[in-house]
Amino acid sequence: MKNFKLKKTKIYKNCIKKIIPVFIIISVLCIFFGLTACGIISGTTTSKSVIKKGLDVEFKIEDGMNLTQISDLLEQKGIVDSGLFFKIYAEEKGAEKKMMPGIYNLKTGSEYADVLQVITVGPVVVTFKLAIPEGFMLNQVSDRIISELTFITETDLQKAMSPTNYSYDFLNDNNVKVDNLEGFLFPKTYEVLPEYNAQNVIEMFLSQYQLETSSLDYGFAIENSLTPYDILIIASMIEKEAYLPEERPLISSVIHNRLKINMSLGIDATLIYFLDKWDSPLTESDLKTDTPYNTRLYTGLPPTPICNPGIESIIAALNPEQSDYLYYVVTDPVNHKHSFSKTLKGQNENINSTTTVK
Repeated sequence: MKNFKLKKTKIYKNCIKKIIPVFIIISVLCIFFGLTACGIISGTTTSKSVIKKGLDVEFKIEDGMNLTQISDLLEQKGIVDSGLFFKIYAEEKGAEKKMMPGIYNLKTGSEYADVLQVITVGPVVVTFKLAIPEGFMLNQVSDRIISELTFITETDLQKAMSPTNYSYDFLNDNNVKVDNLEGFLFPKTYEVLPEYNAQNVIEMFLSQYQLETSSLDYGFAIENSLTPYDILIIASMIEKEAYLPEERPLISSVIHNRLKINMSLGIDATLIYFLDKWDSPLTESDLKTDTPYNTRLYTGLPPTPICNPGIESIIAALNPEQSDYLYYVVTDPVNHKHSFSKTLKGQNENINSTTTVK
């Protein structure tokens, strides 16, 4: 009887020894598959496709997305292997509220640290530089936009050039009819976003013009019955005539002095603008062209600005030098320097003393 009990105890112990390993294996498998089902262990089931490492992926963080949503999306895109582990990593780094909305270019199978570094710095903003020099005319500005901003079409740009698209006061003055935007496309180097359309680009120029001119003192213009548009026209002529900055106020003085006595301005740049003849001299026939832009034949200002002047020329138009000058002529072609005179006799003397370019 005693031997029977010993045998029974021995058999029981042997069974326990065999059952425990089986139980451990079953438990491990249950835990493994349970974690897989919860998404904690990824990439081990046949239901999830394997994403090749190193592929470029566009990843967008929307405004208001939380860390869990971002982490899950990173896993869905294959950028990280586990959204849960990435979330834990981000929390450990204290970055859960530092992720910036925007569009990112990431790679599949990335390290958590690399991903976190990119999305907490913020997306790279791509911009296009658009340089508009002082004195550029409307057609030159259009050509520059089309050549530099390939996402803007010529058709859309032509539509955007209509003043009726914009509600700025300087374009809707009851005393002035503005038919085109010549003069208002303020010269500057701009940063243009690729999502801009043609009207956005023109809006940039116009808002810059408003910003630059809104604080100017137009007292002189008001005293002389000149509108802001008149000043812009004068500034555009100064821009085309003056090569040296210090001569702007003097050229402005000549223009204002002639206007006061109703004397024709005689500025050939206005006729050249009308004829679009910048690369060759005006002929005798050209000088007889019957147009308000021919300021030899017509007194007063031309109908529109003849270019888009910079702020210094606009300031000079509002602040002419106090002088009695009525004439000026280039007497030093090499340095583009003018000589000024009060009389026609003085003008002729200056012409005769002009340096000849060899």
